Amino acid sequence: MRAAVASVWAVILTIAFVQLANGLQTSLLGVRAGIENFPPWTIGLVMASYYVGYSIAPLASRQIIGRAGHVNTMAVGTLFAAIVIVAHAYLVAPLAWAALRAVSGFALSSLYVGAESWIHDRVENANRGRVFSIYMVMQMVAMTAAQLLLSVGDPRAAVSFIFAGVLFAASFVPLLYARNFAPDRVPPAPFGVSKLFSVSPLGAIATVLAGVSWSIVFTFGPVYAQRSGLDLFQVSIFMALAMAGGAIVQFPMGWLSDAIGRRLIIALISAGGIAVSLVGIWADAHSVLVKYVASFFVGALIFPLYGISAAHTNDTVSPQNRVSAAAGLVLLFGFGSIFGPLASGGAISALGASGYFVVLAATMTVSLAAAAVAR
Repeated sequence: MRAAVASVWAVILTIAFVQLANGLQTSLLGVRAGIENFPPWTIGLVMASYYVGYSIAPLASRQIIGRAGHVNTMAVGTLFAAIVIVAHAYLVAPLAWAALRAVSGFALSSLYVGAESWIHDRVENANRGRVFSIYMVMQMVAMTAAQLLLSVGDPRAAVSFIFAGVLFAASFVPLLYARNFAPDRVPPAPFGVSKLFSVSPLGAIATVLAGVSWSIVFTFGPVYAQRSGLDLFQVSIFMALAMAGGAIVQFPMGWLSDAIGRRLIIALISAGGIAVSLVGIWADAHSVLVKYVASFFVGALIFPLYGISAAHTNDTVSPQNRVSAAAGLVLLFGFGSIFGPLASGGAISALGASGYFVVLAATMTVSLAAAAVAR
């Protein structure tokens, strides 16, 4: 376990910095969109554009990693992400933001393919759930801290956007000290998305649904909180609690998935996600404290889904196919993520703020059904 973590520590630290920046930028854009009075459906389209770029990137990132290597691919991703978030501060219009979000999605998706394929290449099945859970916990911790940064700056000013750009640029530094641990630059073996569904139907389906649920929380969590009457500081606490819930539960869930099976864990967290979403619908008419509790448990029962799904899929994938499999998983996650903001925007427009929890409940219901019938 120690050797496994030592071989991927730089990737984990880099992604922690990336998610510190990404968590800040996502909430910042959601709040700023609300301040600019973008309608919910418009916010949904803007946020979904990120995931369009995110989904396209894995189609090219396998070849990019094969030619440029993991380190260089990740370096370019952080640079583009830094430039793009700063540009948002100076081009405040839905169409411009949609285009910028698509570029940001492409850059970060390429980076994630590099990071996750690096991890899966270096870690054996016996430790995969725990190591990948550490990777996910660090992301959750970083995103929790990012939400607290949201209330420090003014979303109307460029400074917060520039700060997010600086964090993106700094995220590459740990990889400079770990080049020797990077996987070889052998071109990845082809591994199509259809084959992912063939070798691991549950892993593939759950990954798509993880994308849907994650994108709902990230893109419309701040919008829900704003429309429920929370001020900027309360919005940051609401979102931080969701991230903290994910961080606290992620590693225990990874350990349990190694010990008792990933399918059972996917079923349990899906059932829990349904229950807590229903609590969230009820909490909409109650105090801020109740909303905070609902947000915490939403994060605890939704964010572990991707890590467990990825580990479940990689258990059945041969080592030479893991770069391509990682690209396929990111593609599936991104594809699912396109629908989260679109569904949330429509639900909030039709049902009010509680539509946020209605869409989450529906998504986790499908995930539970998949765990019941897919292998």
